[in-house]
Amino acid sequence: MMASQAVGIDSTVYHCGKFMNPDPQFDEALTDEELDFLERFLSSNAVCDDAMDVVMLHGFLTAIISGPNMIMPGAILPWIWDARQATRQPRFLSPGRARKVTGLIVQYWNDINNTLNECPDLFEPPLYTTEWKGEEIFIFDEWCEGYCKGIDIDRKAWEPLIELHPSWFNVILLYGTASGYEDLVQRDYTVEQRRSFTNLLKASALNIHRYWCEERRKSMERDERPHMISVVSRPKAAANRQAGRSDLDEQDKDEDLFLVGSLGPSTEDAFNPLELSPLSTRVTRGDTSVDVHIYQSENGSCKGWILEIIDSFGTSTVWEELFPTDSAALAEAVNEIDEHGIGSVMGDVPAHVTKH
Repeated sequence: MMASQAVGIDSTVYHCGKFMNPDPQFDEALTDEELDFLERFLSSNAVCDDAMDVVMLHGFLTAIISGPNMIMPGAILPWIWDARQATRQPRFLSPGRARKVTGLIVQYWNDINNTLNECPDLFEPPLYTTEWKGEEIFIFDEWCEGYCKGIDIDRKAWEPLIELHPSWFNVILLYGTASGYEDLVQRDYTVEQRRSFTNLLKASALNIHRYWCEERRKSMERDERPHMISVVSRPKAAANRQAGRSDLDEQDKDEDLFLVGSLGPSTEDAFNPLELSPLSTRVTRGDTSVDVHIYQSENGSCKGWILEIIDSFGTSTVWEELFPTDSAALAEAVNEIDEHGIGSVMGDVPAHVTKH
């Protein structure tokens, strides 16, 4: 059975804090497999050492969603790939892989937005844990750094609220800024105090979100058009204390599932590099699904359609030959799955295809 048609970022429209897309998948919560895939990509050498991890990304998107103005993907994606400078672009194995990664980010965005607006009681920052003084405590740094990065993109618009309700930002600034970290080091907070920060952080995020939602509602009643930020700005970077990953140039390019040889000229080109066929789709057999991506080759000497299948773990299977039509490529994908089973494009692949 064929699932809903895969649609790229270019078909996505921003509306009321979320991205509306013809594909209902973009409005569903990420599965554990999808979140793991995104986590592995953001920690791979396909991105630079300063890329956000999924916890920092959650804080970042929460601030973007909750803030005073609309922030479009073109202004936020560069900060996800490079949280320090927003200049280093990701390396994608293929157009299909690029669409998958950016699609998961949009899906993550909508998931957070839906939780904040429809079921705020269920909102929980996804925090790492560590042992401190013999007790398990939450690590707030990454999430708060991401939130502060979201504030910095539109800092001037945020300042009135920071001045009006400074207590809402106490924990966020304590763990998310260099000055706050210095203060944290000097103070010897008890285990109980650090644990109490968890509820304070959640309450702060919800209070901030409700405040800006109400302000936006008032603006709409006054028929004021919301301000929209569509291009990247480069605020002063917050201290980034992530560790454990080497810079792109120091990695072995052959060891990473996501890596290709060049970065491409821009983020926009990276996630929408080739024309995707409307026949691109998701194929499901039993409880297993794969994404079938069909896109047109732009090689002047070799006209045709490229067939790529990506499983839920990110394994990419690309046919070596080009197909004369997109329907022929789709027929080949379905025939391969029906004749050899869906596992043939997930693990060991047939001789006539290439596994990356």
